[in-house]
This record gives sequence, structure tokens and C-alpha cells, in this order.
Amino acid sequence: MYSNAQTNRIIKHVNAEYGAELEFLWPERYPVCAIFRHADNRKWFALIGAIRSKSLGLKEDKEIEIINLKFDKGQALDFAGSSKHIYPAYHMNKNNWITIILDDSLDDTVVFELVKKSYLLTAK
Repeated sequence: MYSNAQTNRIIKHVNAEYGAELEFLWPERYPVCAIFRHADNRKWFALIGAIRSKSLGLKEDKEIEIINLKFDKGQALDFAGSSKHIYPAYHMNKNNWITIILDDSLDDTVVFELVKKSYLLTAK
């Protein structure tokens, strides 16, 4: 379903590490947009999908695969501003979520750590 190798590696990692499966909540309208959530409290900790790059304020207009992750309350905008590979969240609360383009511009280990942070922030 996803064409980017990093997207598929992240999905496999989340499946193996957290036992979470992708849930496609809007299959008709957004067939490549899915979430990961906790089994116990049902809170989302990640959203994976494909969007237009202009949606993040980029000049080039192409389809990109992204992951949205929960971040420390009120610090997401500052964190996103500190990296050229992390953005204020697309279509989520920009004070509490970040967006990462899954194009290997950010190493998997960094993305895995940010997924872990998001997972822990949304846990019971």
C-alpha cells in the first residue's frame, strides 16, 4: 500500500514493538490514511498517510508519505522549528503533534525514538 521503504519499515517496527496494527478509519475518503492506537485506552499515538507536500508549506507539490506523532504539550512547534525534517503537525493540533516526512531524510532510529515518545505520552 505504501510506496516508501521507510514508511513500511516504521509500520513493521510499530507492529513488532507495540503490537499495534494499522486502522483505516476513513477507507472511502482517505484510503492511505491510517492510525496506530493503544489497545487498552484506544488513544492514537501515530497517524500514517500520504499528503501533498504543499500542505506542509513546501514549495514543491508532490505526494509524500508522513507520520504524525504526539509530542510534549505546548512544545511541538518549537521542536518542529528546530529541525528541517520535522514539521508542525498536518491536520492535527500543532501544539501537541509533529509531522515527519517518511523519505529517509530522518534516520529510522530517530523516528523510532519519536514513535516511542508518542506511545508513552498517550499511554494510561
